[in-house]
Amino acid sequence: MASAVWGSAPWWGPPPPAPARPLTDIDFCSGAQLQELTQLIQELGVQESWSDGPNPGPDLLRAKNFVFSLLGLVHRRDPRFPPQAELLLLRGGIREGSLDLGPAPLGPYARGPHYDAGFTLLVPVFSVDDTGQELQLDVESCYAWLCLPELMHGISVREAWQDCLGPPVPGGRDSSHRTESEESPKDQQSSVHPPHSYVTESEPLVSSFEKSPSNGSGPESPLQDVTDRGFPAPLKKMNGDVTKAAVDSPVPQPSEALEAWPTLCPAKVAAWFFAMLAEVAESLYPVPGAPRLVHAARHAGFTTILLATPGPPRHLLLFDLIPVVSVAGWPERARSHSWAGPLASEPSSFYLVPSGRIDRRGASGWQLCFARQELALKARIPAPLLQAHAAAQALLRPLVAGTRAAAPYLLRTLLYWACERLPALYLARPENAGACCLGLLDELSRVLETGTLPHYFLSGQKLCVGDGPAALLFALARLRGDPVRALCAAVEEAKAARKGGGLAGVGGGAH
Repeated sequence: MASAVWGSAPWWGPPPPAPARPLTDIDFCSGAQLQELTQLIQELGVQESWSDGPNPGPDLLRAKNFVFSLLGLVHRRDPRFPPQAELLLLRGGIREGSLDLGPAPLGPYARGPHYDAGFTLLVPVFSVDDTGQELQLDVESCYAWLCLPELMHGISVREAWQDCLGPPVPGGRDSSHRTESEESPKDQQSSVHPPHSYVTESEPLVSSFEKSPSNGSGPESPLQDVTDRGFPAPLKKMNGDVTKAAVDSPVPQPSEALEAWPTLCPAKVAAWFFAMLAEVAESLYPVPGAPRLVHAARHAGFTTILLATPGPPRHLLLFDLIPVVSVAGWPERARSHSWAGPLASEPSSFYLVPSGRIDRRGASGWQLCFARQELALKARIPAPLLQAHAAAQALLRPLVAGTRAAAPYLLRTLLYWACERLPALYLARPENAGACCLGLLDELSRVLETGTLPHYFLSGQKLCVGDGPAALLFALARLRGDPVRALCAAVEEAKAARKGGGLAGVGGGAH
């Protein structure tokens, strides 16, 4: 046998095998190669860049301007609607976790089969500063009640908002809101698009209406379908019922104590908001080359509209419009810091959004929302982790479409907690996107099993998982068995959405 030299000593026989390299690029659960998953995640990001990229196309810009103009027309009909409001535009709809409304009926929309891209628009219809309004918080449920005084800035607030008033807060609350900053939201307004300015999210909705092509022949109504999901009655009857209910409720006198002040009812504000939008929408006429409003419906506390762009390519875009209360200051027990450090550049303010949940007394309240702070946080998240979250979100979409699941926002919250738990250098490496995507899905499964997730901004509070997580847990387990196939399907769906294809309506208004 021939002699061979191994190191400095002769060794007879074949050379020993090279030291084994650990297989660190294989997913233990599914056997999928993490490199392949990462490549699919990157391809998904490329295909979705037409709507999620920093430079939106002209059809998206026209659609956004159409919505802003629609809101301007609402102000002409009802002066209570603010003539100049700072709008916050987020990529992704409420059903994709843009906001936390809890487990609420969100409609049957599903991205892909029914629309191509979605957005959420927060519309401040009321502002709270240091003029005497009292914001009362329920520290156990994260609900808030806005008690209206008799006068504000010399204007009778109760008279102006009479059709949106609710009963006084039952039994009072444990604590009242105290602000840490007296900066007014009015000082933060800009004039990018008169009469409304807006802030867009610098990085990235869901339906059982099938996207139907149209040959464009014959006159078309600008609004094919207007539905109030909150009430089975037609729009006019719904609006009359709301007004009648408010009139029948006695309004406390100014001399009464705070506990007797009427509250601004989120359900009635949402109904008023939808009624005004629908009234304006029904008066529109088609304009050649402009987006066309083909559907409007109210779900929980927000209004969903679908816009068909003229193209080419033609797309169907979904906008969730939600009336909010802008609050200057910072609530007690709320975190003002994060893994990214203090968000000193952000104004000390937050929002109240209509809650989709009912409290233990059977009444609906406002829910605290920190969308502006989340926007600032996402600007500091490494790009590979954002890609991993977008991919996990795409995999989750078909599993929760048409349900009351709160999982999409839970997934978003897990994104923030991951930044606190894991090293920034690990999250910033592009080759780790596949592992991060699977990790977010595994964490979501764990949260669904335990039933709670710590609120990222409110210390000591928990996010609600919702009812019936067992079915979603089973679906996630099946998905984790073959994530490559699920990601391939998501990439093909994104390719189809990018191409568009003569989308002009939702098909006869079937629900």
